[in-house]
Amino acid sequence: MLNISSMPGSTEASPKKEDKMAPKEEEKTPAAPEGTATLATPESDDATKVEIKLPAEDSQVKSKEVEAKDEFRALSKAELMKYATDPFWVTLRWVLFILFWLAWVAMLVAAIVIIVLAPKCPTPAPKAWWQKGPVYEVYVKSFKDSNGDGLGDLNGIREKLDYFESLGVSALWLTPINPSPMKDNGYDVKDYINVDPMFGTLDDFKNLLAGMKDRGLKLILDFVPNHSSDQHEWFTRSVEREDPYTDFYVWKKGKDGGPPNNWRSVFGGSAWTYNEKRGEYYLHQFYPEQPDLNLNNPKVVAELKEAMAFWLDLGVDGFRIDAVAHFFESDSMEDEPFKAGQSGDAYDDLDHVHTFNSPKNIDLLREFREVLDNKTEEDIYNPRIMMSEAYLDIPDLIKYYGEPRHVEPEEDDLSDRSTVSQMPLNFGLISEFKNKEDLTSDKLRSYLKSYIDGVPSWAWPNFQLGNHDNGRVASRFGPELVDAMNMVYMLLPGTPITYYGEELGMVDGVLESPNDKRDPERTPMQWSEEAHAGFTPSASSPWLPVNADHTSLNANAQLKKDVGLNSHAAIYSFLANLRQNEAILFGYTEFVNGTTNGHELFGYTRVKKGNPGTLVLVNFSEEEVVADLSGLKYLPERGTVQVRSVHDPEIEEPKSISFKELKVKAKEGLVVAFVPQF
Repeated sequence: MLNISSMPGSTEASPKKEDKMAPKEEEKTPAAPEGTATLATPESDDATKVEIKLPAEDSQVKSKEVEAKDEFRALSKAELMKYATDPFWVTLRWVLFILFWLAWVAMLVAAIVIIVLAPKCPTPAPKAWWQKGPVYEVYVKSFKDSNGDGLGDLNGIREKLDYFESLGVSALWLTPINPSPMKDNGYDVKDYINVDPMFGTLDDFKNLLAGMKDRGLKLILDFVPNHSSDQHEWFTRSVEREDPYTDFYVWKKGKDGGPPNNWRSVFGGSAWTYNEKRGEYYLHQFYPEQPDLNLNNPKVVAELKEAMAFWLDLGVDGFRIDAVAHFFESDSMEDEPFKAGQSGDAYDDLDHVHTFNSPKNIDLLREFREVLDNKTEEDIYNPRIMMSEAYLDIPDLIKYYGEPRHVEPEEDDLSDRSTVSQMPLNFGLISEFKNKEDLTSDKLRSYLKSYIDGVPSWAWPNFQLGNHDNGRVASRFGPELVDAMNMVYMLLPGTPITYYGEELGMVDGVLESPNDKRDPERTPMQWSEEAHAGFTPSASSPWLPVNADHTSLNANAQLKKDVGLNSHAAIYSFLANLRQNEAILFGYTEFVNGTTNGHELFGYTRVKKGNPGTLVLVNFSEEEVVADLSGLKYLPERGTVQVRSVHDPEIEEPKSISFKELKVKAKEGLVVAFVPQF
């Protein structure tokens, strides 16, 4: 606020008087109150005072600012040097410097101690070669003929090694290649350390093995220790009672003019055959041409171990050991009782308490495992494995894993912890599901869950849909379910074992008079639309007729580059490669429970934190199902279809799907990727 006023004074006063009086007037001027300023104007000789009254607060602020500037005035160089050289401040700076670095080192040490001593989440042991990819069964006689004699051979397999690479399999399991009279297609061995001329030579075998090693493929051989051929040198010398072979087989005197007891052969008839030259009966749980070895004789076991070592030294990666449940018989030689309600002569009429699944079987397999483990010790990153064949219920089958092997925490365990068989073969998907009527979602879910839950956490499951003794998938369930069933068993937590031709959807052959009732599932591999399906040169005749559908259903047609994921083989290859995902090898498995709107919908998810999840879904019903899976554990709202089993390549199916309203066509299988919600 500005107040302007005139001060009283005479205009007529003399200059001298005025000069003399001015200082006095100035001295008499009262001091301006706090917050005011007085100004003189030059408009007249009279002093004109202008008072500017400032608010008291502004005045105080400005006063404080001045004081602050005075208080925090910068030190001069001379003043700074006083502190720089003063002993007190020099000492203080060094003390603080040392304390800083001591604290830093202490924190570093504490961090290291925490990292080392703090509890850690267990890291899963890396999977071995036999756990990662499928094992592919090659029925050698039917796979590929290289020399035109109508029989598959080792060189024929070698010609097709690129095919196995394209499929994505990890290992080949070869049916017996040993010299044999072929009464049981090689399962009647007459020489354990050689190759039958119909399949090639030992050099051919070595060349095959070298080609496989070049491609990173492993080789598993069939090994038959329960029995040999009656043409084996051991048997002929045992008939002659020539030591040490006298007791290499199970010989017994007859009873009441007949066999020692009522034991039956798996293939029908008595399990005993009389040998006139020796004057005794010998035991054979299969054909009479397959006498049972006396596995209670340490010399027999030693010979078998030497045979295993022979093949391992050549570079074999493991054995599928045949008929392990038949190894030992009861010493009492008592008759076996009939099953309830049975009284006939068939093998299945008896309860095989004296000839099947003896506890001693596992003890012998443990000895065989030692032979494999001794070879593994030479190269721990290439474990040699055992697959054991026995058609058993789940609780009995699990016993063939043995007891868990102790593993030190620092060990790099590339295998599992079994001490007997790494893979007691699981035939449940064959024996429990023989036709379409058996294949329901509830039964499939129940069986898989009971088996997976039954396998110990330290062991590894396995799954088979078919083999050389049972009908093919396409014939049992229908061609439309081939892809869907491959999806089901290829992505489960365990090793899938594939019978040759199942990746193509081959069906059982139609044979007028087969020599063996199992021949329909052993017809030649269908390589092309050419004569004899490319199995053998056109001028030759294959040992079994090829299927008539080979002109449209063959490997060449299904693996063409322009086929995409529109063939059985292409889908199989996709699934084999998908197995390398962390969620498939290590992940948690959650089954889709129950039916959807009364329809047969089967499914499961594979999930591992930090990795994409996978959903497998199959509609077994005859009509489309709209499923709501939104309540399934870990599922988000949407997923991406990776592969479909049933679709028209001309119609572009949606890739992104909603789990709230998921459409699945009749007999369709889906593999869907998703981001798990934890």
